[in-house]
Amino acid sequence: MGSITEMGFNNVRNKPPTSNKSNKHRLYLAFYHQTLEWDPSIRFRTALLVTPKDPSISKGQSWRYHVRESFHGTGLFHWEYEGTPVNLSGGDPARKLVALVLLSKLDPEEVDEVGLAALLRDVRVDPEGGDGGAREWVRNAIRHLVEEEVIPPLPFRAQTIWQNGYEFAQRMEDCDERTVPTCDIFGRRQNSKVLRGR
Repeated sequence: MGSITEMGFNNVRNKPPTSNKSNKHRLYLAFYHQTLEWDPSIRFRTALLVTPKDPSISKGQSWRYHVRESFHGTGLFHWEYEGTPVNLSGGDPARKLVALVLLSKLDPEEVDEVGLAALLRDVRVDPEGGDGGAREWVRNAIRHLVEEEVIPPLPFRAQTIWQNGYEFAQRMEDCDERTVPTCDIFGRRQNSKVLRGR
């Protein structure tokens, strides 16, 4: 993909809400196993994930948007925003994916992943937020995408969608299926075409 440009950024921001055409990319709320346990009451890390309808695990077709731990010279961890392509195979954290929540469909001709990465930089990151900062960021990111009309309005709050997904992930945590368990924003299971990394 090309570099982040003002044109690409505006193309994401000014496009109308997407329709339900079946060939569109998918925007997911993704739940991962924790790498570092900041809050014992929260079992999973969260991110936004954009994939094709039927992603290949051998190609870098997907993008992940999240806040991650970053070690600074002061000897402390901070949280920083990151929006990057990911490969759903090998050592990629896709192998640590527990569950997905389908948020919306995105037309790849209208919503560019690079522009989306730039748009989500507007979402505030609490550098010392701990795991609470991670989940708050993803909730705020969902609200921001609705406000900017990148995705259609959702029937209830981002916090409720996150909670439904979190409870679904708890139920699916020990699932060993070939595809990543996926639900809708109500927590109802759906068919998934996102393969686990090997």
